[in-house]
Amino acid sequence: MNMMLRIFILLLLSFQASAVFVNPQGSGEVLLIPYYSVNNSLNFNATVTNTTEDVKAIKITIREGLNGYAMLSYNVYLGPNDTWSFVMGPWPSSVDGYVGQDFGALASKDNSCAPMINKTLQEFNPNVLVDGSENIERGREGFIEIIEMGVVEGYLANAAVVSHDGEPENCALLQEAWEPGGVWHANPNHYMEPASGGLTAEADITHVEDGINYSIPVVALADFFVEGDHPHVSPGDSGLSLDAAAPKATLLTDEKPYQLSFERGIDAVSAVLMADELTSTYALDTPVNGLSVTVYSQPTRRFYTDYATQTAEPPYSSEMNVMMCPPDHYGGTEMNQAVFDRESDYDSVQGTVGGMIQIKDSLCGSVSVQKMVFPDTLPSADDITGSDNLQFQEIVTGGTENGFVLSRFLNTRPLVATDINSGKTVHILGLPVIGVSLGRFTNFNAQPNILAQYGFSHGIKSKVTVVAL
Repeated sequence: MNMMLRIFILLLLSFQASAVFVNPQGSGEVLLIPYYSVNNSLNFNATVTNTTEDVKAIKITIREGLNGYAMLSYNVYLGPNDTWSFVMGPWPSSVDGYVGQDFGALASKDNSCAPMINKTLQEFNPNVLVDGSENIERGREGFIEIIEMGVVEGYLANAAVVSHDGEPENCALLQEAWEPGGVWHANPNHYMEPASGGLTAEADITHVEDGINYSIPVVALADFFVEGDHPHVSPGDSGLSLDAAAPKATLLTDEKPYQLSFERGIDAVSAVLMADELTSTYALDTPVNGLSVTVYSQPTRRFYTDYATQTAEPPYSSEMNVMMCPPDHYGGTEMNQAVFDRESDYDSVQGTVGGMIQIKDSLCGSVSVQKMVFPDTLPSADDITGSDNLQFQEIVTGGTENGFVLSRFLNTRPLVATDINSGKTVHILGLPVIGVSLGRFTNFNAQPNILAQYGFSHGIKSKVTVVAL
């Protein structure tokens, strides 16, 4: 264990009040899956595990990628050491006004209790897309929030406990609790205690026909709630989100860890996700027909932007409109990108000092996909994600066919916090961004008449700068 991580852990142990932090060990009260897609014949698969001896109430919300509207929100009740699994895939809508349009749905064969959803097939809801792009296909990609709402006690806890035959004792009892006259319909916090953490998740995007799987990294947030809080809400309520956090954060930088306080909980969550420098990888190796994309996800962005006025609060630029983003994609953020091949080569401008070309691009909406292409290549669809919110970036001219991209944001404003230890005001630079690079190789000559395909993924790396005033 390196020294900085030791200091970080000691700081957490000494910080008595709840303060949200990214848990590098992968468990917590809140889990963020930065990307799902059911475009391009993809399926999305996920498991959520309760690693504790408690019975947990869990909120899962599927949020589309332009502005985070909830395509589906539901509750799961997991007994001790139980796991919930589900799959999402493409499905034509049957909702009035959208019948037959390409959309998505969720299904599960899991026995765990999930009141009021149809496990056989639960369609996404297009009616929540009240502004922005009118194309409901925008709901076919996005990000996922998994939030522990608390620990269930008493007879309702017993209903969720899995018996020796693999079935929960009485899922119907939990559904009745939410129906008119039920105990939770009257008061959702009856038989509830504060969240205890210990949730983990795994996520994968799979192209079944091509036999390719991409594992998606999951970000775990711990010490999320104000001490004693247990915001238990009904299965269809998508209002519970990342703004329910305690307004304090523990942030680890390359220089030192910080204990920070904020006016709002959402700022604490954004703080621990902040990055002013991102590194992503690419591999376009011609012999294996290499393809590479990077997904940039901003799960807190919608709390800072106003579509009606096209303005935003810090850390975003006050002006949402950027030239590279369509107006109905909720604006975006410009960034400079430097592309390096694996031999540290880069495109340069003759006769300039330093000479490196800083290429301007943009992140549009909450989830943006960037496809790496060869120089002077005409734009084409993304064969990996099938994303409609797509940008392009060229690799180094004449360089190797793989390397990395260094991204820095333009025109952002600092997120302001108070250092709890010193009392000083600090500025956190960058934007709250997480994400993953996805790649595909195709071997046309694995064996005679056999085509082999391989998928791989790498989480994007980040750095954050904190400036004390």
